[in-house]
Amino acid sequence: MGTDSAQDLRQTTSGMMWAGILAIIIGIVAIAVPAVASVSIAVLVGILVIVLAVAWLFAAIGSGATTGWKITGVILSVLLLIGGLWILFNPIEATVGLTAVIAIVFIVMGVVRVVAAIGDQSGEGRWVIALGGILAIIIGILIAADFPSSAAWAIGLLVGIQFLFDGIGLVMLSSAMKSAARR
Repeated sequence: MGTDSAQDLRQTTSGMMWAGILAIIIGIVAIAVPAVASVSIAVLVGILVIVLAVAWLFAAIGSGATTGWKITGVILSVLLLIGGLWILFNPIEATVGLTAVIAIVFIVMGVVRVVAAIGDQSGEGRWVIALGGILAIIIGILIAADFPSSAAWAIGLLVGIQFLFDGIGLVMLSSAMKSAARR
């Protein structure tokens, strides 16, 4: 392996390792204090919606589209701005709404996975898809059954688990890449 390639690999694996460690730390913190993580995620969603509102406004005004399109774009950007600001100023209520959506999405995703597994005639791996679907349904039902109290833990816990596993995956991938490069 050339010097440039070896240097690139070291930088890549080092970056992956640090990203993985950071993701693990964030995941552990989110799991430890899921209510804080849930509200923080709602605030982030609010900020992203405001950014989207600004983008829509620039797209509507700056486009060479018809006046009707421009008016529609401005109206949409104003609605997005109002929604984003509402989320920012009411993050707990927004967390409750996001939690309701998450419960519904988990249940629907789970049902779709189970139906897909049943319909899969190849048989290979269908039990994994069905198991994932059943788990998604159970998670969705658990969130819905504890609603609205689940808003205090659901989003933060789920995001924390995702960060934790992504971080572990990045650390393991980085280590495997380093080992492969040494051989």
